[in-house]
Amino acid sequence: MMTAPALTRELGELLRGFRNPDGGWAYYAGKTSRLEPTCWALLALGDTVDGEVLRRWPASDGLLLEHAGGRPNYGFQGLALMILLHRNIEHQRGNRALVAAIQRVKGIALPDSQRFRQDNSLQGWSWIPETFSWVEPTAYCLLALKKARGAGMPVDTGRIRDAEALLFDRTCAGGGWNFGNSRVLGQDLPAYVPTTALALLALQDRTSEAAFASSRTLLEKDALSEPSSMALSLALLALRVLGKPAPGVRSALEKQMPKTLALANHHAMAMALFALRTDHQDAPFVL
Repeated sequence: MMTAPALTRELGELLRGFRNPDGGWAYYAGKTSRLEPTCWALLALGDTVDGEVLRRWPASDGLLLEHAGGRPNYGFQGLALMILLHRNIEHQRGNRALVAAIQRVKGIALPDSQRFRQDNSLQGWSWIPETFSWVEPTAYCLLALKKARGAGMPVDTGRIRDAEALLFDRTCAGGGWNFGNSRVLGQDLPAYVPTTALALLALQDRTSEAAFASSRTLLEKDALSEPSSMALSLALLALRVLGKPAPGVRSALEKQMPKTLALANHHAMAMALFALRTDHQDAPFVL
């Protein structure tokens, strides 16, 4: 197995080579640049690459499009905003416009139902318009708005309060988060590593909550249960931000790299590089 420095060096060289002529990254070589892999590649490569592509990323009504000519994906608005703020990049339409647009969109509210345990009136963020709120886009956008508030930008505290309430309401029985619901038709649903890691990052300033403590304990226990680059990368990142160094997770992520490189998914490679790098801080994700 490669040494850690050699591994991160190879990942960096590959990602730089996979950059599209427009400055962005696709999920796979030869495809259209997309917002999510572009964001993670910019995070992973840091100051070694310019962020001009994000400054001029196509937008509509304040929201960044998934790709040129596409539609907005709500979850990745939060990811992009965190990078813009961290890199001190002002989007050509204005970062305040993006903050306002993120606050404007939300998942739909539904009547309560005996089939589900959660409060369906709570509204976080959906992936796309006119759909239900999900954990991942809610976590990304909640964390981004908290970062924007810390940067002195106008943020509606009600949106933050509602999103936090939704995440706590959706906590699984033993802690952690599923992708959406926590209980359906009388059955408790399992928590998953990536969703739990993202929700904990978004709630890192709410450590006194019992649901936060049980979820952090669950992530520490189950971090190795999903052997994928995405799950291991997010687990390693979240535990590190929460002050819980996880050398076992890092080792597992390093061992996963031959499969990641073989699959050649730029998004997964970028997430792994960001999580494995030791020469930077996790500032974009820290409140």
